[in-house]
Amino acid sequence: MRKFMLFTLLIFLSNIYADDFIIDEPQSSTPQNKVEESPKQKPKLSRVSSSQTLKKIGSVQTPITFSKGEFYGELGMYENGGINTRFVVGIFDIFEIGFTENLDNLIGSGDIVVNIPGAYMKLNILNNFKTFYWSIGFDNTAYGKNGTYFFENGKSATIYSIFTTMGWSYSLFGGNDFFAFGVRYPLLPIEAQNPTNSSLFLGGSLSAGSFFTLGLTIENIYLSFDRGDRILPSLIFSLKPVEEFTFNFVFQYEFYSQRVNRILTVGYNTSF
Repeated sequence: MRKFMLFTLLIFLSNIYADDFIIDEPQSSTPQNKVEESPKQKPKLSRVSSSQTLKKIGSVQTPITFSKGEFYGELGMYENGGINTRFVVGIFDIFEIGFTENLDNLIGSGDIVVNIPGAYMKLNILNNFKTFYWSIGFDNTAYGKNGTYFFENGKSATIYSIFTTMGWSYSLFGGNDFFAFGVRYPLLPIEAQNPTNSSLFLGGSLSAGSFFTLGLTIENIYLSFDRGDRILPSLIFSLKPVEEFTFNFVFQYEFYSQRVNRILTVGYNTSF
């Protein structure tokens, strides 16, 4: 009987003080029906890869440079079985270096002419100032014999020039197009160093998406204005079936010979 009364008392006390033993959990400030939202982040601006923008239109340089870590290799075939090779790497986003080499008459029956390989560089000075760009650099001039200096003894050498190029980017049909113009002054060979051998060049493009580009260039507009027959217009058809490869079909018209040069170049672009 005593045990029953003690048990009854314990139950009675537990009912009285039960609320004192409840652990209060902190209330969430978020209403039950409201879904918590993650903190908003500022949108990141994605930089357009330089591989999407033209570095050259035919043999006309634009002010655009390869980004740091980008690599470009090109193999070109021009008149009389000539071969041109070009390798370029982006050191910084505004500076690229490389080298070029021309082998005249490599394919065919003529004597093979191995030209001295030349260094290549391009430095971007003004980058996308209201779509305007400006660069300076050092490169060979045109393709084949139209970029060759002929000595009095009959030998020849590739002309290497310092250049400045500038222009504007634009897009008409969804592509990344460019209009560029500039001046070249020959440095090598030394015999070609003459202010009268300085020349103007210009070029523009029209792209249909990223797979097809039509280009038009005019080169060898000598500042002496006494060699009008040496002006070199070119029509360029560029195909880009995949992001890495570009096929350029170049048709150059020579006023002095009244014939068309057919040039093919294949380029490969990647990054590391």
